Amino acid sequence: MKRIQIIIILFLSIPVFSQNINLLRNKGYEARIAGKTDSALIYYEKILKFDSDDYDAKLAVARLYFSKENYKKARYFYRSILKKDKKDVEALNGLGKIYMSTDKPEKAVKYFQKAIKYLPAYVPLHFSLAKAYVWTDKLNKAIEEYDKIIDIDPTYSEAWQGKGKMNYWQEKPVSALKYYKKALELDSFSVEINNEYKQIKQETKFRISAGLKIQNENEENYQINAFIQQYGVAKRITDHIDVSTSFLLDKSNRDFKNSDEGDTIRTFDNTLFRIGWITAKHKIYAFAGYSSSDKKLTAYGLNWRWIKPTGEITLKNSINAGYDYFYYWNKIGHKTASENFKIQYNKFTVDLNAGYGIIDSAFVEDVANDKYYTAVNPHYEYGISFSYKLFSLPVVKIAGNYSFSDYKFKSRYYYSPQGRKLVGPSVFVYYPYGNFYFYGGFSINFGTEYYYELENEELKKYYINANNWSSDLEIGYNFKSLSTSFSASRFYNDYYSNYSILLNFKYLL
Repeated sequence: MKRIQIIIILFLSIPVFSQNINLLRNKGYEARIAGKTDSALIYYEKILKFDSDDYDAKLAVARLYFSKENYKKARYFYRSILKKDKKDVEALNGLGKIYMSTDKPEKAVKYFQKAIKYLPAYVPLHFSLAKAYVWTDKLNKAIEEYDKIIDIDPTYSEAWQGKGKMNYWQEKPVSALKYYKKALELDSFSVEINNEYKQIKQETKFRISAGLKIQNENEENYQINAFIQQYGVAKRITDHIDVSTSFLLDKSNRDFKNSDEGDTIRTFDNTLFRIGWITAKHKIYAFAGYSSSDKKLTAYGLNWRWIKPTGEITLKNSINAGYDYFYYWNKIGHKTASENFKIQYNKFTVDLNAGYGIIDSAFVEDVANDKYYTAVNPHYEYGISFSYKLFSLPVVKIAGNYSFSDYKFKSRYYYSPQGRKLVGPSVFVYYPYGNFYFYGGFSINFGTEYYYELENEELKKYYINANNWSSDLEIGYNFKSLSTSFSASRFYNDYYSNYSILLNFKYLL
């Protein structure tokens, strides 16, 4: 009889229990809609005290903890759901979002892939997976997801935009524009799509540049004053090919001090052609230059740059090899090969460089062997720099630098230090303000170099001060297709100094 009474009591209490659950669920929903996260959690967690397997309450609690950025508890409830049903898309999607929010995109990819397996036509999942692929630097995989979205529904402008953005990030601006145009056909009022489209289109326009430069070089025996004009045009003609040509005209005079040689007037022109092959991680340029005034090939060679982001570390490398008519006053050039390797980690940068070259045959002084003749001059140099970013706005970097340079012979026709060692600090500042920007840099180096002299048939080695300082300043203005800048630089040591002032214009046609 007692057993029957208990059954009757339980049966009669079911409606009351059910009403309490529904009341709590309604109050939890109302609190969540009103943005009262903590209150909503109280109601939903009360439901779980009555029924720990209530699916809706578990899902609501997981989402609420996620919105509070309490990812540990959100993960607990999503995993609790998956214990009951490994195919639950909501829980799989929730865990994917948690791993994205905790900067673990590799794990997020796995959960988004599982969710899509059970709900392949749900577009938001494909967008989430595409984003996770981007964060893991798998841009082609992201494009595949955008293509799947387009297959499901080709009216998603965001999918066409995403596909365009991935192509742009892979250094394919021409292809990117095609996808952005499709996105604009579907959503012409999107400010974001319009702005990105305009930015990418800038990179496929003709780039016209002009520069006017005043330069002074001052040495012990003479000084050079020059007025230099530079004009150029460049164009990205395909996704991967960029071509450019530039023309330089230098009108200058060399004033010999304390000498009867008098002033020397020089007019020099140079035309340079360059073609580049550009991909997301590699840029290869071939170039050649010619001077009609000197009737000489002034430059030729190759430049290869690559970049490899690996998590928090970015590696950059640049290799140059070729010929440069570097001192046209004395009609001297050199063949060189150099490498610059850069490692960036967070706010730290390590810069390593090394080079080797052979200067054209000219008069040299081999004092150590008491010989003076015309010959080529091999030389090499290397250096290392450590820099740290103190602030992000304005960008302020400080650095410590070391360099070494050595020429086999001394020459009166170009700077040819022997055993030059320099060490010193530098600071750089960059500050953008609206359409304006400011850049400034200052370096000071302390060190020595040496030379030989024969005195009474005895070879003696003398060290001289090689201390120097340099500064740079640039103020620029960017407005739509026009960029202008004014810059000035100064270098000084006890034996040589220079300064230059440059006014530069760039226009996208």
